[in-house]
Order: sequence, then structure tokens, then C-alpha cells
Amino acid sequence: MPKHLFLTLILFFAAVNSNSSENSSEEQVIPTENTYLTNNITSQLTDSVEESGLPSSLTVNLPAPADIDSLSSLFKVMAEANRSIDFHSLMTYEANGFITTYRLAHNINENVVEEQLLFMDGPRRQVVRRQKLNTCHNGETRWGLWPINSKKTLDTYTLRSLKAERIADREAVVFELLPKDSLRYAYQYSLDKETGLLLRAVTYHKSIIIERLQTVAIDFVDADSALDITAEPDYLWRVPEAEPCHTQQFEPAWKVSWLPDGFVSGGNRITTQGEQVLMFTDGIVSISVFIISNGEKQLKKATARHGATVVVISPESSSANKSIAVVGEIPIATARRIAVSVKPI
Repeated sequence: MPKHLFLTLILFFAAVNSNSSENSSEEQVIPTENTYLTNNITSQLTDSVEESGLPSSLTVNLPAPADIDSLSSLFKVMAEANRSIDFHSLMTYEANGFITTYRLAHNINENVVEEQLLFMDGPRRQVVRRQKLNTCHNGETRWGLWPINSKKTLDTYTLRSLKAERIADREAVVFELLPKDSLRYAYQYSLDKETGLLLRAVTYHKSIIIERLQTVAIDFVDADSALDITAEPDYLWRVPEAEPCHTQQFEPAWKVSWLPDGFVSGGNRITTQGEQVLMFTDGIVSISVFIISNGEKQLKKATARHGATVVVISPESSSANKSIAVVGEIPIATARRIAVSVKPI
């Protein structure tokens, strides 16, 4: 599902590691909408399961922290920064007891976001992404985020402003998003006070940190700075453009009978493998529900988690060859409950 920058990088990490055992220098494509997980479900899951000045031309009109009094205003600031600021950064991602270092280049070129993610550990891996800054009909779509067009989707979280911090040698304002139930995660976002860029994102559940992505150095660059993709990595992946708007590609024959309060439809799509995908969002996170056909038999029950992203596979009780896979940034118990609630219409 489309997400803000930091959660997109988490998907990069999971996608690259899911294929890192392949000994190939050929360029690969990572499918969007979490379908990289479905490509590997059968084979993998069923068996187990420095401070820099900001160029004046790139200044963002960031409101004072006291003026960020809602989730909508918070995400508006974050989205505007990603649409307006060119930067190169060094960051760390921590999850499942491991920590990985990345270098990210983020450039805006004629209404197109260009990103290059370099893995600084292990094999020389590189991910390249280009995405047009499109908007939907209601004009509320933010690049990398689902449109939030219902107040109900935001009523399931409480926004709190915390004390300021210093991150990557820059002043940061910190906000905490607390869920009003135990069916979803809590979040802490630290925004650069000058630009509104997200410097740190922490996901936690019941006071336990699930994953943390943090900027350790950031350099603001000129708008005409180009991505350097001339080096020859061991692995190169290109991420195709994602459609950020609500899209209906088919008439659903399946329904999800239970979802946590606040989740609404994000549309549906057909994967390159022909699988039907139902998509849902509460404005913060996204859930994809895959209807999977596996020849003459169902897939085995399986559960896997990397950081905040969980995959739950459950056989569909009314069909001998269909299984349900739920993918999203939600607790395992929530994903399992969603999976067993999927029924044919």
C-alpha cells in the first residue's frame, strides 16, 4: 500500500531481504501494493513461516508545533516537506533484533519524486523509485499516503505533542499517535523543526518497540542534483509507480466481515499473478487482503512478521483451493481475526 516515506523504506527492506538469496545481478522489479509478499508466499511462508544549511529556495512554511493540533495537519506538514525538499540522508532501521544502515537520496524533478536507497551493509544492494506527485479528485491525496476523507478514520487515534529533541544534529518536534484500542500500533514521529521532514519514526505496541527508523545525518541539496546510479550494485531493484487514489479494478466477489473501527476501503486491484486484493486503511496504516488460488489445494496456515509488517495466511473454509493472506502493519492477532472473517459474497 502507498505509505509515507519511512514506511515505504521498511517495505524496501523486507522486499530486498526476501530475495537476497538469489544470486543474480540482473535488474529486478519490486511490485507495489505489497505483492512482493505474494510472490514468495508459497515457497517461503508455507514451509515455516552532518547539519547542513537549507537552500532558501527550498524553505517550507512549517507551522509552529502548537498549530499542529490534528492528524490531518501533521500529515499535511510531512507530505509538503516530501513534495518540496531535496535531501540526501544516512539512516538506520532497527527491527527483529537487527539494525541496518541505509543511504537515501530524495530529489524532486518536475513534479516527480526520485529516490535511491543504498544498503550500506552486506551485499551492494540498491533500490530506485520514481513517482509522479499526482492527486486524486478530492485533492486531498498526499504522495506516499492514502487520502484521509473521513473523520472516523482519525478518531481511533489520539495525537499528543511531546518535548522537543535533537536528532541528526537538528532540532526536532515530537508527536505521539496513541490508538484508542489494542487492535493497532502506536507511533512516535519526530519532525525536523525547520523543514517538517520526518527524522525518526518509532512503531510500538504495549510499550514494546516494534521497529525504529532514524536519520543520523542529513544534507540538503540543490534541486538540480541528480541521482547517482552509475555504480554497479550486486542487486538493483526498480519500484514501479503506484496509484495513490482509490481504485476499483473489479467487482468484489469477497467481503471482509470484520475490521477494526476506523478502517475504510482503499479500493481493490488485481496483482500480476491474477490475485484479487482488497485494500483498507485507517488513514495511518494499510491492510491488503489477498484472495489466493493455489491449484487444487489450499495453502497451509502461516504467520510471519518483519518489524511492524505481518503476513497471516489462512485457508478459506468454503473453498478447497483458496486461501486468504492478510498483509499490513497491524498486530498478529488483528490480522488473524481479519483473515477468518473473509467470506465470498
